[in-house]
Amino acid sequence: MSTLFVRHGTTEWNEAARIQGWAPVGLSDRGREEAEAVADDLAGRHAIDAVVASDLARTVETAEPIAAAAGVELETDPRLRERDFGVFQGLPSGDFFERFPDFDLLESGRAAAERAPESGESWLAVRDRVLDAAADLRAREGTVVAVTHVNPIRLVVGERRDLPVVRSLTELSADNCSVTEVDGGGAVVRANDRSYK
Repeated sequence: MSTLFVRHGTTEWNEAARIQGWAPVGLSDRGREEAEAVADDLAGRHAIDAVVASDLARTVETAEPIAAAAGVELETDPRLRERDFGVFQGLPSGDFFERFPDFDLLESGRAAAERAPESGESWLAVRDRVLDAAADLRAREGTVVAVTHVNPIRLVVGERRDLPVVRSLTELSADNCSVTEVDGGGAVVRANDRSYK
């Protein structure tokens, strides 16, 4: 009885250090190889009862081989999406905070978490929808694989460890196609695991 959170595989925008948000970006060749590898590992280690993915292209593409290996139908849940970065989607991430310091969590703290970019959403709004989805996943029977994004995983682990939103987003991480396991009692059993590689 657990939820296995898997971050999507590598995309070309990951490799180019661009802010993806809700962009319809698919996996790179490397990302497809990662998805196949994590699918084989999860199916070999777990009896998977369900696979639920964010409905964005990169997560669906990562989840498809996992669902196929587990022999289950792929479900999607838009609450597992990455943050909607609005007008910032597609921008380079390297100098983002120099250009937009009001959105820097390390500099502005909770005020930055409360701030929503134009046509986007705040970190607090993201946290609310992601934690709602995670609670629903925990309430399901059996083992569920949830294919999502780096920031939703940070927020889930942070909430399980009683971290405030700023610390969750700045101190935690999840590499592409890493596995983070939350058991039925809500404890984080493993985080950012890529030992299958």
